[in-house]
Amino acid sequence: MNTSPSIDSILEGVIMTIDDEIIPALDNPKAHASAQMIQSLLQGLRQTLPVFDASLVDEHNDMIRTLRDAAAALGDAAGPAADRVRERAQTFGSWSDLPAPSDRDDVVAAHTELGRAIEASFLDLDELQRAGVGAADDAVQVIRTHLGPRYVREAATIMVGEGMLGRN
Repeated sequence: MNTSPSIDSILEGVIMTIDDEIIPALDNPKAHASAQMIQSLLQGLRQTLPVFDASLVDEHNDMIRTLRDAAAALGDAAGPAADRVRERAQTFGSWSDLPAPSDRDDVVAAHTELGRAIEASFLDLDELQRAGVGAADDAVQVIRTHLGPRYVREAATIMVGEGMLGRN
């Protein structure tokens, strides 16, 4: 893989080119705003690059614990949806934590599979909540506790630092 210039340097060059060459030539206010939005998206990508792989590994390891904890929170709740949540916890809960750094393709594949397990568990827990299973509320809270910090980290990574906010 060619590392010079870096991906970050290439993205920075594209942002500067948009700023120096394209925006001054735009007469249409909507096109001008679109160019600035593109710059903002590119800057978000730049800020995500250094933490992306580490975040995937952290989320992978936390999703394993989350699936186990959500199943445990169900207690002795019965029914097919509860059984599916427990089955996912047994299947994915036995996975080993990933060390960092890991092979990126393996991390992305595992993260995707665990993410789908979290999504499917949410649907099953919704079914259990609608059936009046009180323990499902506790299990949903376990998953929400896992997801909350992820959303905050993603928003902070993309929108602060040397991002477009407050840019000269």
